[in-house]
Amino acid sequence: MITQVEQLVRTLENREAGWVVRRDAAELLGKVAQLALSALTAHRSDTDMDVQLQVERSLEGLYAVALPGPIRKGEYTVRDLAMACEKAPARTIEPHDNGFVVTVRLNKERAQKVFIMPHDTRDGRRLVRIYTPCGEPSAEALSWALRANGKLTHGSFAIFQGKHGDQLVLVNSLLRTEANPENVKMSVKQIAYFGDWLEQHISGLDEF
Repeated sequence: MITQVEQLVRTLENREAGWVVRRDAAELLGKVAQLALSALTAHRSDTDMDVQLQVERSLEGLYAVALPGPIRKGEYTVRDLAMACEKAPARTIEPHDNGFVVTVRLNKERAQKVFIMPHDTRDGRRLVRIYTPCGEPSAEALSWALRANGKLTHGSFAIFQGKHGDQLVLVNSLLRTEANPENVKMSVKQIAYFGDWLEQHISGLDEF
């Protein structure tokens, strides 16, 4: 299969070949690319984590080639951003769905899980979403969260719809082109700290 694709590439690059032959090669290459992209996208949440991570790496490579250079220049993968947060035992990283979860050790008794996930918006923006669940969005919790929003520099409190109903989360969304290890790590640390603070305020427990 690779040999056949390489032959199509050589045909397309051969300006001495007839335009019909080169056009047909371009058409076939486009169909192969579309089929590959469709298959990879369909497996972004594959149950096998090794497959899922390779799918992400393959998609990153395709995006890097397909999109204009200035837009993609210097962009980090979600894996790169997550692994930059690792500092055992204070922060440990594990794969989660099509992203990663950072377990942030706040003290001897408490830890907070912060998720680093790719997220594509309906208008085509590609984001890195960094968030932690804090509990149920009760009136008291929402009041506290809205006041806290004015003090946060990395993220804000919001409501996410989860498998078990609405959840109050602390979230920061970064454009993929603007996300880097430094601002992601700062977001993870602050989100873990304030997320745990609100969690304690709501329940006094350490459930998330």
